[in-house]
Amino acid sequence: MKLFAFLTPVLAVAATPAAGQEIPTTSLAPGEAMRVQLDDGGRAGPAERHSAEWTAFDVYAARQLGGMPIPDAPVPEGTAIMTGPGGPRPAPIPPGQVRIRLMSVAGRHTLLVVENGLQRAIAYRARMTREGDTRPTDVCLVMPGFPSYEYWPHLIERIELSDFRYVPWQPGHRPTCE
Repeated sequence: MKLFAFLTPVLAVAATPAAGQEIPTTSLAPGEAMRVQLDDGGRAGPAERHSAEWTAFDVYAARQLGGMPIPDAPVPEGTAIMTGPGGPRPAPIPPGQVRIRLMSVAGRHTLLVVENGLQRAIAYRARMTREGDTRPTDVCLVMPGFPSYEYWPHLIERIELSDFRYVPWQPGHRPTCE
């Protein structure tokens, strides 16, 4: 089940990465986070690792996701998470950074948060380990300036993220998932 936090929907179309524009492969366990800074040419600096912390919007998103029916198959598009007046809003994302957090939801479910502070949309690949078995999982495009939430109704022991790349996007459509 995939939900994205965004205020203005946009479309993402996959593209091949430009040379020197990939974010390094990373592996996270629940409670871990990392931040990557990109230079003007899109080259990643060293990843800064730290403990993952919940935001008010993360809690709001996890509650919404946990209350939705689980789809029978991967979804083709992300869904907006909207709040009403006075509701929580996503925390600002520092420009030029990609922040990634893997969160355990009550020790039973898992929430991956990818925050894109870049001016371009990004796509990536993911492999998750559950009950000792590692396999690919579907993920959705991460729009510029917004957090992306990937939710699984079971505990994931570890997730490996790779093949981060810039992709074109246009206002007016939901982000695609693959």
